Amino acid sequence: MAGQKLSPRQRMIGMMYLVLTALLALNVSKEIINAFVTVNESLEVTTRNFSNQNSNTYQMFETAMKNDRNKTEPFYNKAVVAGRLSDSMFTYIEAMKKELIAKVEKLDPGQEVPQPRDIGKKDDYDVPTNFMNGDANDGKGFKASELKARLIDYKDKMLANLGPDEAVQFKARFDELLNTEDPAKPIDNKKTWEMANFYHNPVVATLTLLTKFQNDIKVAESEVITHLLRAINLSDFKFDTLAPKVIAPTSYVLLGQEYKADVFLAAMSSTSNPEIIVNGKPLPVSGGVGIFTDRPGSEGLKKWGGTIRVKKPDNTYTEYTFESEYMAAKPAAVVSADKMNVLYIGVENPMSISVPGVANENISASISGGGGSLAKKGGPSYIAKVSSTGEASINVSAKMDNKQVPMGSFKYRVKRVPDPVAKVANMTGGNLSKNVLLAQTAVIPVMENFDFELFFKVTSFKLTVVPRGKDLQEFDSNNNLITPAMKSALSNLRPGDKAYFEYIRAVGPDNTTRSLNAVNITVK
Repeated sequence: MAGQKLSPRQRMIGMMYLVLTALLALNVSKEIINAFVTVNESLEVTTRNFSNQNSNTYQMFETAMKNDRNKTEPFYNKAVVAGRLSDSMFTYIEAMKKELIAKVEKLDPGQEVPQPRDIGKKDDYDVPTNFMNGDANDGKGFKASELKARLIDYKDKMLANLGPDEAVQFKARFDELLNTEDPAKPIDNKKTWEMANFYHNPVVATLTLLTKFQNDIKVAESEVITHLLRAINLSDFKFDTLAPKVIAPTSYVLLGQEYKADVFLAAMSSTSNPEIIVNGKPLPVSGGVGIFTDRPGSEGLKKWGGTIRVKKPDNTYTEYTFESEYMAAKPAAVVSADKMNVLYIGVENPMSISVPGVANENISASISGGGGSLAKKGGPSYIAKVSSTGEASINVSAKMDNKQVPMGSFKYRVKRVPDPVAKVANMTGGNLSKNVLLAQTAVIPVMENFDFELFFKVTSFKLTVVPRGKDLQEFDSNNNLITPAMKSALSNLRPGDKAYFEYIRAVGPDNTTRSLNAVNITVK
């Protein structure tokens, strides 16, 4: 059925891909590159397993066709179309993978395409980026856009192959499996689906993502054909057991709130209501469903149960006992800063604000102090902005039984964003070869050990060049770039000469100018 949960193996592989992609952004070692190969191979194993599972499902369709062709054929025909669409999409992506490997390895037409593990240039990202995104700023118009269009067409045709109700049922699942939407928020300034997925990724990461799409296609095919197979006998399913059921919207309520649960006998006749007794008293029953309510006066686990009596054709009764429980607790708000336990000036501080047992739409929150403002994004998510150091309080209340009940006030420290560390050639100082020094183009401010993704802009700095036995030379830049005059002076340095990048000024998200550390380089 649509929306079925992924297997633990699939969730693990998906999590590994996300972790590896994050580590890759940090320019970590080649072990991470090789780890992508392992993830890719694991995905291929999972894909083969789904292919085998799908083959078994098609064999079951064949058997059903022999047993009852008239009833099976409408569902069988839809399954065949789903398989054909999925095979076509799978083959298209497989051809794209081979074409990409051939370009990276510079193979001649007809040469054997190696497996990802045997690629010589696993960390090559120029060829994959040009192949998928080209030279467009938004990455559109090349293979990535072609793939996106094919995925959208695949999803549309798969949904069109189903009935209207089934299409509605599967659409959200397809969009989850094969997401083709642009990021809700830019990722590293990547605003499009094409850039977010493929820009500046090494070839093994791109191949792994393409394999993941192939795996998701097999999953989509599996869910559709399994649903169609089950639908063959859905209308004439025969119940052979009776079991009492208790369904409650929640098993966790606050003191003063009402606990509500539906109690019903599964597979009962809609024309004959059972008798449901709880604590010696009958419940009101309508349409076979009894409604039980309770209002706890103390904290703790609350157990309850009763008996369901069903009248048989001979006017005797069969009784079924049931038990259930729920947890009662005092009202309590939960407030957490998604990044850390302080609020920073000049940035959007993500907050999660919730009250256990209370719907998000019934929770109100405000901020006081720190020159702050609090905006709700949706669900439990908020954005806090502050403008002055000191302390701020998040005040929470909840609507309970048509009344606003205070849930508490939570204090946070308000601090400036820490200064970045100025670096040249990713160094804060030390010995550096002349060639590497000449290859640098700018002084870079780096936020070290800071959870927020933000950037400072260097507005000026001074370079002092000290050749041994000669007069020192001073140069100024009114931005972060190393000027041509600076480059010329640096080109004349010899081993043992020094270059000082000093008086570095930078402006951050709070619009204040910071004085950064000097970077002292000795040419080796």
